[in-house]
Amino acid sequence: MHPCSQRKHFTGRLRRHFLISQKKMSSSRKRSKVKDAEQKSKKHKVTPHYGLHNQGATCYLNSVLQVLSMTTEIHDRLEPRAQITDQELKNIFKKLKETTCKTENITQSLGIENVLQQRDAAECLELILNKISPLASEAFRGHLTYTTRCSSGHVINKETNPFWTLPLSLKDSHDSTFSVESGLEKFFRPKSFNGANMVYCSECEEKTEAESGCDMGTCPQILTLLLKRFDVINMTQTDRTVEVPRALEREGRRYDLYGMVNHMGSLRGGHYTAVILPSEDHTWYEFDDTRVNKVEEQPFAETETYSSSTAYLLVYRASGSPRDEVKEPEVDDRRDTITVEERHEKKVTMNGDVSVTSNSSRQPLDGGVEVAMLEKGCKKESENPQPRCKMHPLWIALIVVLGVLFVVLVVALPLVL
Repeated sequence: MHPCSQRKHFTGRLRRHFLISQKKMSSSRKRSKVKDAEQKSKKHKVTPHYGLHNQGATCYLNSVLQVLSMTTEIHDRLEPRAQITDQELKNIFKKLKETTCKTENITQSLGIENVLQQRDAAECLELILNKISPLASEAFRGHLTYTTRCSSGHVINKETNPFWTLPLSLKDSHDSTFSVESGLEKFFRPKSFNGANMVYCSECEEKTEAESGCDMGTCPQILTLLLKRFDVINMTQTDRTVEVPRALEREGRRYDLYGMVNHMGSLRGGHYTAVILPSEDHTWYEFDDTRVNKVEEQPFAETETYSSSTAYLLVYRASGSPRDEVKEPEVDDRRDTITVEERHEKKVTMNGDVSVTSNSSRQPLDGGVEVAMLEKGCKKESENPQPRCKMHPLWIALIVVLGVLFVVLVVALPLVL
Protein backbone atom coordinates (compact mmCIF):
# COMPACT_ATOMS: atom_id res chain seq x y z
CA MET A 1 0.00 0.00 0.00
CA HIS A 2 1.20 3.47 -0.82
CA PRO A 3 2.47 5.45 2.22
CA CYS A 4 -0.07 8.21 1.59
CA SER A 5 -2.89 5.69 1.54
CA GLN A 6 -1.66 4.15 4.78
CA ARG A 7 -1.55 7.59 6.38
CA LYS A 8 -5.13 8.38 5.25
CA HIS A 9 -6.40 5.01 6.46
CA PHE A 10 -4.76 5.49 9.86
CA THR A 11 -6.14 9.03 10.15
CA GLY A 12 -9.66 7.79 9.31
CA ARG A 13 -9.48 5.12 11.99
CA LEU A 14 -8.37 7.70 14.54
CA ARG A 15 -11.29 9.94 13.62
CA ARG A 16 -13.79 7.09 13.93
CA HIS A 17 -12.41 6.10 17.33
CA PHE A 18 -12.53 9.73 18.42
CA LEU A 19 -16.17 10.17 17.32
CA ILE A 20 -17.21 6.91 19.00
CA SER A 21 -15.53 7.93 22.24
CA GLN A 22 -17.18 11.36 22.04
CA LYS A 23 -20.61 9.73 21.61
CA LYS A 24 -20.00 7.41 24.54
CA MET A 25 -18.90 10.30 26.71
CA SER A 26 -21.94 12.33 25.63
CA SER A 27 -24.40 9.52 26.38
CA SER A 28 -22.63 8.87 29.67
CA ARG A 29 -22.98 12.54 30.60
CA LYS A 30 -26.67 12.46 29.69
CA ARG A 31 -27.28 9.37 31.80
CA SER A 32 -25.38 10.95 34.64
CA LYS A 33 -27.43 14.14 34.35
CA VAL A 34 -30.70 12.21 34.29
CA LYS A 35 -29.63 10.15 37.28
CA ASP A 36 -28.55 13.26 39.16
CA ALA A 37 -31.85 14.95 38.30
CA GLU A 38 -33.83 11.95 39.55
CA GLN A 39 -31.82 11.81 42.75
CA LYS A 40 -32.17 15.55 43.18
CA SER A 41 -35.91 15.31 42.53
CA LYS A 42 -36.28 12.55 45.10
CA LYS A 43 -34.08 14.41 47.54
CA HIS A 44 -35.97 17.67 47.19
CA LYS A 45 -39.45 16.16 46.64
CA VAL A 46 -41.94 18.26 48.55
CA THR A 47 -44.36 15.43 49.32
CA PRO A 48 -44.04 11.67 49.67
CA HIS A 49 -47.12 11.17 47.51
CA TYR A 50 -47.67 11.00 43.76
CA GLY A 51 -50.40 12.13 41.39
CA LEU A 52 -52.41 10.74 38.49
CA HIS A 53 -52.33 11.74 34.83
CA ASN A 54 -55.44 13.45 33.46
CA GLN A 55 -56.64 11.83 30.24
CA GLY A 56 -58.56 14.94 29.22
CA ALA A 57 -61.37 15.53 31.70
CA THR A 58 -60.82 12.72 34.21
CA CYS A 59 -60.04 14.94 37.19
CA TYR A 60 -63.21 13.56 38.85
CA LEU A 61 -61.78 10.04 38.61
CA ASN A 62 -58.33 11.09 39.83
CA SER A 63 -59.77 12.78 42.92
CA VAL A 64 -61.86 9.74 43.85
CA LEU A 65 -58.95 7.35 43.24
CA GLN A 66 -56.69 9.39 45.51
CA VAL A 67 -59.26 9.20 48.31
CA LEU A 68 -59.60 5.45 47.82
CA SER A 69 -55.83 5.04 47.82
CA MET A 70 -55.81 6.54 51.33
CA THR A 71 -58.71 4.32 52.42
CA THR A 72 -56.67 1.40 53.68
CA GLU A 73 -59.82 -0.40 54.88
CA ILE A 74 -60.48 -1.64 51.33
CA HIS A 75 -56.93 -2.47 50.21
CA ASP A 76 -56.69 -5.92 51.79
CA ARG A 77 -60.27 -6.76 50.81
CA LEU A 78 -59.80 -6.34 47.07
CA GLU A 79 -60.16 -9.58 45.13
CA PRO A 80 -58.02 -9.28 41.96
CA ARG A 81 -58.86 -12.80 40.79
CA ALA A 82 -62.60 -12.21 41.06
CA GLN A 83 -62.98 -8.67 39.68
CA ILE A 84 -60.91 -6.89 37.04
CA THR A 85 -61.64 -3.54 38.70
CA ASP A 86 -60.16 -4.89 41.93
CA GLN A 87 -57.00 -5.80 40.03
CA GLU A 88 -56.69 -2.36 38.43
CA LEU A 89 -57.25 -0.60 41.75
CA LYS A 90 -54.65 -2.76 43.44
CA ASN A 91 -52.15 -1.94 40.68
CA ILE A 92 -52.77 1.81 40.97
CA PHE A 93 -52.52 1.78 44.76
CA LYS A 94 -49.17 -0.01 44.49
CA LYS A 95 -47.76 2.29 41.79
CA LEU A 96 -48.86 5.46 43.57
CA LYS A 97 -46.36 4.67 46.30
CA GLU A 98 -43.51 4.98 43.80
CA THR A 99 -44.45 7.20 40.87
CA THR A 100 -47.10 9.18 39.01
CA CYS A 101 -49.59 6.82 37.37
CA LYS A 102 -51.76 6.61 34.30
CA THR A 103 -55.43 5.63 34.49
CA GLU A 104 -56.24 4.17 31.06
CA ASN A 105 -56.73 0.64 32.40
CA ILE A 106 -59.05 1.65 35.23
CA THR A 107 -61.22 3.73 32.89
CA GLN A 108 -61.60 0.72 30.62
CA SER A 109 -62.57 -1.57 33.49
CA LEU A 110 -65.14 0.99 34.66
CA GLY A 111 -66.61 1.33 31.17
CA ILE A 112 -65.69 5.02 30.81
CA GLU A 113 -65.42 5.52 27.06
CA ASN A 114 -65.35 9.30 26.63
CA VAL A 115 -62.49 10.62 28.77
CA LEU A 116 -63.06 14.14 27.43
CA GLN A 117 -66.50 14.37 29.05
CA GLN A 118 -66.78 15.84 32.53
CA ARG A 119 -68.59 13.55 34.98
CA ASP A 120 -69.75 13.74 38.57
CA ALA A 121 -67.33 12.62 41.27
CA ALA A 122 -70.10 11.19 43.49
CA GLU A 123 -71.42 9.08 40.62
CA CYS A 124 -67.87 7.95 39.89
CA LEU A 125 -67.41 6.83 43.50
CA GLU A 126 -70.65 4.83 43.42
CA LEU A 127 -69.65 3.34 40.05
CA ILE A 128 -66.39 2.06 41.51
CA LEU A 129 -68.08 0.73 44.65
CA ASN A 130 -70.60 -1.14 42.50
CA LYS A 131 -67.84 -2.59 40.31
CA ILE A 132 -65.48 -3.88 42.98
CA SER A 133 -66.09 -6.97 45.06
CA PRO A 134 -68.75 -6.77 47.82
CA LEU A 135 -66.13 -7.54 50.46
CA ALA A 136 -64.12 -4.45 49.49
CA SER A 137 -67.08 -2.09 49.13
CA GLU A 138 -68.55 -3.18 52.47
CA ALA A 139 -66.58 -0.49 54.29
CA PHE A 140 -68.61 2.21 52.51
CA ARG A 141 -72.03 0.55 52.77
CA GLY A 142 -74.53 1.47 55.44
CA HIS A 143 -78.28 0.94 55.87
CA LEU A 144 -81.04 3.46 56.51
CA THR A 145 -84.29 2.38 58.15
CA TYR A 146 -87.38 4.47 57.40
CA THR A 147 -90.26 4.04 59.88
CA THR A 148 -93.71 5.67 59.86
CA ARG A 149 -95.83 5.47 63.03
CA CYS A 150 -99.29 6.79 63.79
CA SER A 151 -100.03 8.94 66.83
CA SER A 152 -100.98 5.78 68.75
CA GLY A 153 -97.60 4.19 68.08
CA HIS A 154 -98.67 1.67 65.43
CA VAL A 155 -96.13 1.01 62.65
CA ILE A 156 -97.68 2.02 59.32
CA ASN A 157 -94.64 1.46 57.12
CA LYS A 158 -91.06 0.31 57.65
CA GLU A 159 -88.32 -0.40 55.16
CA THR A 160 -84.52 -0.62 55.16
CA ASN A 161 -82.33 0.39 52.22
CA PRO A 162 -78.55 0.38 51.68
CA PHE A 163 -76.63 3.56 50.85
CA TRP A 164 -73.17 4.69 49.76
CA THR A 165 -73.51 8.42 50.46
CA LEU A 166 -75.80 10.65 52.53
CA PRO A 167 -77.00 13.68 50.51
CA LEU A 168 -77.26 17.01 52.34
CA SER A 169 -79.14 19.79 50.56
CA LEU A 170 -77.55 23.24 50.82
CA LYS A 171 -80.84 24.97 49.96
CA ASP A 172 -82.80 23.97 53.05
CA SER A 173 -81.09 26.53 55.28
CA HIS A 174 -81.35 30.30 54.90
CA ASP A 175 -78.16 31.04 56.84
CA SER A 176 -75.20 32.61 55.08
CA THR A 177 -73.14 29.50 55.80
CA PHE A 178 -74.21 25.87 55.85
CA SER A 179 -73.39 23.76 58.88
CA VAL A 180 -72.73 20.11 58.08
CA GLU A 181 -73.69 19.08 61.60
CA SER A 182 -77.02 20.92 61.37
CA GLY A 183 -77.67 19.49 57.91
CA LEU A 184 -76.99 15.97 59.13
CA GLU A 185 -79.27 16.49 62.12
CA LYS A 186 -82.02 17.72 59.81
CA PHE A 187 -81.56 14.71 57.54
CA PHE A 188 -82.51 12.41 60.43
CA ARG A 189 -85.16 14.72 61.91
CA PRO A 190 -88.65 13.10 61.99
CA LYS A 191 -91.32 14.40 59.61
CA SER A 192 -94.85 14.99 60.93
CA PHE A 193 -98.07 14.37 58.99
CA ASN A 194 -101.20 16.16 60.15
CA GLY A 195 -104.22 18.00 58.80
CA ALA A 196 -104.70 17.24 55.12
CA ASN A 197 -101.57 15.06 55.15
CA MET A 198 -102.78 12.59 57.78
CA VAL A 199 -101.96 8.94 57.09
CA TYR A 200 -104.38 6.00 57.15
CA CYS A 201 -103.61 3.45 59.86
CA SER A 202 -105.07 -0.04 59.51
CA GLU A 203 -104.82 -0.63 63.25
CA CYS A 204 -106.76 2.54 64.08
CA GLU A 205 -109.05 2.01 61.03
CA GLU A 206 -108.91 5.70 60.18
CA LYS A 207 -106.69 8.51 59.04
CA THR A 208 -104.51 9.74 61.85
CA GLU A 209 -101.57 11.98 62.55
CA ALA A 210 -98.26 10.25 61.98
CA GLU A 211 -94.53 10.74 62.25
CA SER A 212 -91.95 9.34 59.88
CA GLY A 213 -88.27 9.19 60.71
CA CYS A 214 -85.00 7.79 59.47
CA ASP A 215 -82.34 5.95 61.46
CA MET A 216 -78.97 4.54 60.49
CA GLY A 217 -79.59 0.84 60.96
CA THR A 218 -76.02 -0.05 60.03
CA CYS A 219 -73.18 2.44 60.47
CA PRO A 220 -70.56 2.19 57.71
CA GLN A 221 -66.87 2.18 58.50
CA ILE A 222 -66.44 4.98 55.94
CA LEU A 223 -69.18 7.62 56.03
CA THR A 224 -69.43 9.77 52.88
CA LEU A 225 -71.48 12.97 52.86
CA LEU A 226 -72.60 14.49 49.55
CA LEU A 227 -73.07 18.26 49.64
CA LYS A 228 -75.71 18.91 46.98
CA ARG A 229 -74.30 21.99 45.26
CA PHE A 230 -75.75 21.21 41.83
CA ASP A 231 -79.26 22.08 40.66
CA VAL A 232 -79.69 19.92 37.58
CA ILE A 233 -83.13 21.35 36.74
CA ASN A 234 -81.96 24.97 36.61
CA MET A 235 -78.39 24.01 35.61
CA THR A 236 -76.88 26.05 38.42
CA GLN A 237 -74.32 25.50 41.16
CA THR A 238 -74.07 27.14 44.56
CA ASP A 239 -70.74 28.29 45.98
CA ARG A 240 -72.17 28.56 49.45
CA THR A 241 -69.64 28.38 52.27
CA VAL A 242 -69.84 25.17 54.26
CA GLU A 243 -68.65 24.69 57.82
CA VAL A 244 -66.99 21.28 57.81
CA PRO A 245 -66.41 19.67 61.22
CA ARG A 246 -63.27 17.71 61.97
CA ALA A 247 -65.32 14.97 63.66
CA LEU A 248 -68.94 13.79 63.78
CA GLU A 249 -70.89 11.75 66.31
CA ARG A 250 -73.45 9.34 64.91
CA GLU A 251 -75.18 6.37 66.56
CA GLY A 252 -72.65 6.43 69.38
CA ARG A 253 -69.68 6.36 67.01
CA ARG A 254 -67.09 9.01 66.26
CA TYR A 255 -66.21 9.77 62.65
CA ASP A 256 -63.00 11.65 61.77
CA LEU A 257 -62.61 13.52 58.48
CA TYR A 258 -59.74 12.35 56.30
CA GLY A 259 -60.77 13.24 52.75
CA MET A 260 -62.51 16.01 50.80
CA VAL A 261 -63.29 16.15 47.10
CA ASN A 262 -63.61 19.76 45.92
CA HIS A 263 -65.25 21.15 42.79
CA MET A 264 -64.42 24.50 41.22
CA GLY A 265 -66.24 26.01 38.27
CA SER A 266 -69.81 25.48 37.09
CA LEU A 267 -72.19 22.62 36.41
CA ARG A 268 -71.36 22.67 32.70
CA GLY A 269 -67.62 22.55 33.31
CA GLY A 270 -65.19 22.68 36.17
CA HIS A 271 -62.34 20.95 37.90
CA TYR A 272 -62.07 18.45 40.74
CA THR A 273 -59.30 18.19 43.30
CA ALA A 274 -58.88 16.20 46.50
CA VAL A 275 -57.59 17.27 49.90
CA ILE A 276 -56.58 14.26 51.97
CA LEU A 277 -55.07 13.56 55.37
CA PRO A 278 -52.85 10.45 55.09
CA SER A 279 -52.75 8.41 58.25
CA GLU A 280 -48.97 8.06 58.26
CA ASP A 281 -47.90 11.72 58.54
CA HIS A 282 -51.02 13.61 59.75
CA THR A 283 -50.55 16.39 57.18
CA TRP A 284 -53.17 17.57 54.70
CA TYR A 285 -52.16 17.39 51.02
CA GLU A 286 -53.88 18.66 47.90
CA PHE A 287 -54.03 16.23 44.97
CA ASP A 288 -54.55 18.07 41.68
CA ASP A 289 -54.04 15.45 38.95
CA THR A 290 -50.23 15.05 38.68
CA ARG A 291 -49.51 17.86 41.16
CA VAL A 292 -49.38 17.00 44.85
CA ASN A 293 -48.64 19.75 47.34
CA LYS A 294 -48.82 20.23 51.04
CA VAL A 295 -51.72 22.51 51.97
CA GLU A 296 -50.21 25.81 53.07
CA GLU A 297 -52.90 26.67 55.60
CA GLN A 298 -53.57 23.34 57.26
CA PRO A 299 -57.30 22.72 57.93
CA PHE A 300 -58.33 22.51 61.59
CA ALA A 301 -55.03 23.97 62.73
CA GLU A 302 -56.76 26.44 65.04
CA THR A 303 -60.44 25.44 65.14
CA GLU A 304 -62.50 22.25 64.98
CA THR A 305 -64.28 23.41 61.81
CA TYR A 306 -63.06 24.25 58.33
CA SER A 307 -64.79 26.74 56.00
CA SER A 308 -64.97 25.79 52.34
CA SER A 309 -66.92 27.05 49.33
CA THR A 310 -65.77 24.19 47.08
CA ALA A 311 -66.20 21.07 49.24
CA TYR A 312 -68.40 18.51 47.49
CA LEU A 313 -67.71 15.10 49.07
CA LEU A 314 -66.72 14.68 52.71
CA VAL A 315 -65.24 11.32 53.67
CA TYR A 316 -65.13 10.31 57.35
CA ARG A 317 -63.56 7.27 58.98
CA ALA A 318 -65.14 5.62 62.02
CA SER A 319 -63.00 5.29 65.12
CA GLY A 320 -63.59 3.15 68.18
CA SER A 321 -65.49 -0.11 67.90
CA PRO A 322 -64.96 -2.03 64.66
CA ARG A 323 -67.71 -2.47 62.10
CA ASP A 324 -68.17 -6.14 62.96
CA GLU A 325 -69.55 -5.22 66.38
CA VAL A 326 -72.41 -3.24 64.85
CA LYS A 327 -75.55 -5.33 64.61
CA GLU A 328 -76.66 -5.84 61.04
CA PRO A 329 -80.38 -5.43 60.30
CA GLU A 330 -82.22 -8.26 58.62
CA VAL A 331 -82.29 -6.95 55.07
CA ASP A 332 -81.38 -8.14 51.62
CA ASP A 333 -77.61 -7.71 51.75
CA ARG A 334 -77.06 -6.52 48.21
CA ARG A 335 -73.84 -4.70 47.45
CA ASP A 336 -75.56 -2.22 45.13
CA THR A 337 -77.57 0.66 46.43
CA ILE A 338 -81.08 1.05 45.04
CA THR A 339 -80.90 2.65 41.62
CA VAL A 340 -83.54 4.89 40.08
CA GLU A 341 -85.07 2.03 38.09
CA GLU A 342 -85.04 -0.37 41.04
CA ARG A 343 -86.61 2.15 43.38
CA HIS A 344 -89.32 2.87 40.80
CA GLU A 345 -90.17 -0.83 40.61
CA LYS A 346 -89.88 -1.46 44.34
CA LYS A 347 -93.19 -2.30 46.01
CA VAL A 348 -93.75 -0.84 49.44
CA THR A 349 -96.53 -2.48 51.43
CA MET A 350 -98.72 0.06 53.19
CA ASN A 351 -100.91 -1.02 56.12
CA GLY A 352 -100.30 -4.67 55.35
CA ASP A 353 -102.76 -4.96 52.47
CA VAL A 354 -102.30 -2.18 49.89
CA SER A 355 -99.25 -2.21 47.62
CA VAL A 356 -97.97 1.20 46.56
CA THR A 357 -95.18 1.89 44.07
CA SER A 358 -92.72 4.51 45.28
CA ASN A 359 -91.43 7.17 42.90
CA SER A 360 -87.65 7.54 42.96
CA SER A 361 -87.51 10.66 40.82
CA ARG A 362 -88.72 12.62 43.81
CA GLN A 363 -86.06 13.72 46.29
CA PRO A 364 -86.55 12.33 49.81
CA LEU A 365 -87.72 14.99 52.24
CA ASP A 366 -86.15 15.33 55.68
CA GLY A 367 -84.38 12.04 55.90
CA GLY A 368 -86.03 10.20 53.04
CA VAL A 369 -89.73 10.44 53.89
CA GLU A 370 -91.60 10.33 50.62
CA VAL A 371 -94.71 12.37 51.30
CA ALA A 372 -96.39 11.71 48.00
CA MET A 373 -96.03 7.96 48.46
CA LEU A 374 -97.73 8.11 51.85
CA GLU A 375 -100.51 10.34 50.53
CA LYS A 376 -101.07 7.91 47.68
CA GLY A 377 -101.32 5.08 50.16
CA CYS A 378 -103.85 7.07 52.19
CA LYS A 379 -106.05 7.63 49.16
CA LYS A 380 -105.99 3.98 48.22
CA GLU A 381 -106.95 2.97 51.74
CA SER A 382 -109.81 5.46 51.94
CA GLU A 383 -111.11 4.61 48.46
CA ASN A 384 -110.84 0.84 48.80
CA PRO A 385 -111.52 -0.12 52.42
CA GLN A 386 -111.43 -3.77 53.33
CA PRO A 387 -114.92 -5.42 53.22
CA ARG A 388 -116.14 -6.35 56.68
CA CYS A 389 -118.69 -9.06 57.50
CA LYS A 390 -121.24 -7.22 59.72
CA MET A 391 -124.90 -8.57 60.02
CA HIS A 392 -128.00 -6.66 61.01
CA PRO A 393 -129.37 -7.57 64.51
CA LEU A 394 -132.80 -8.58 63.04
CA TRP A 395 -131.16 -11.16 60.83
CA ILE A 396 -129.31 -12.55 63.82
CA ALA A 397 -132.61 -12.80 65.82
CA LEU A 398 -134.38 -14.50 62.92
CA ILE A 399 -131.61 -17.08 62.62
CA VAL A 400 -131.83 -17.78 66.37
CA VAL A 401 -135.65 -18.24 66.21
CA LEU A 402 -135.41 -20.58 63.24
CA GLY A 403 -132.77 -22.59 65.04
CA VAL A 404 -134.98 -22.98 68.12
CA LEU A 405 -137.97 -24.05 66.00
CA PHE A 406 -135.84 -26.61 64.22
CA VAL A 407 -134.68 -28.11 67.52
CA VAL A 408 -138.28 -28.23 68.87
CA LEU A 409 -139.54 -29.96 65.74
CA VAL A 410 -136.74 -32.51 65.80
CA VAL A 411 -137.40 -33.34 69.48
CA ALA A 412 -141.23 -33.13 69.56
CA LEU A 413 -142.09 -34.82 66.25
CA PRO A 414 -141.08 -38.36 67.34
CA LEU A 415 -143.16 -37.98 70.55
CA VAL A 416 -146.29 -36.99 68.63
CA LEU A 417 -145.94 -39.87 66.23
